[in-house]
Amino acid sequence: MSRQWAGLERCESAIPTWALRNEGFSLVELVAVITILGILTATALPRFVDLSEDAHLAVMQSIGASMRSGVVLTHAGWIAKGASDAVDVIEMEGANITVTSNGWPENNGSSAPNDTITADECVEVWNVMMTHPPSISTGTGLDYQATVSAPRCIFTYQAKSDYVIYYNSSTGDVQLSAAAGGSGC
Repeated sequence: MSRQWAGLERCESAIPTWALRNEGFSLVELVAVITILGILTATALPRFVDLSEDAHLAVMQSIGASMRSGVVLTHAGWIAKGASDAVDVIEMEGANITVTSNGWPENNGSSAPNDTITADECVEVWNVMMTHPPSISTGTGLDYQATVSAPRCIFTYQAKSDYVIYYNSSTGDVQLSAAAGGSGC
């Protein structure tokens, strides 16, 4: 035997016999591990299941912010053109937007401004304020439903009926319902 292996017999006798057994896990050990993994999964699963609520909220807040930006940009265009009653149409990215006497969006240029917004005009404002807006109609069945309580447009998210975007055509105010993370209306 070479010199490097000289004390090997002594080392083997120092290792306990239970450590030298090559048996694997017992059935009891496997059941215990599976039970622990099941408990951990059961406690972690609800955190991931609730992500759909967060996703709906994020979509609603994003759409509300887009709407607010479009309204503010339209009003800024009205101010840049002289901020007077004589200015009733603003062109933005090739689209005409009819504004109220206060410079807030009223419709998509399809009719003269009259400072009284209708549900159909709410749909027009929605579609012209955003580049790729979610689907909307005055009826149900699409992503959003537009109704009006003059001078406010009410855009209700059909997937979560307590998620609402409010647009006031007299003041330009865009708010989210309290359920959607806004101050409520």
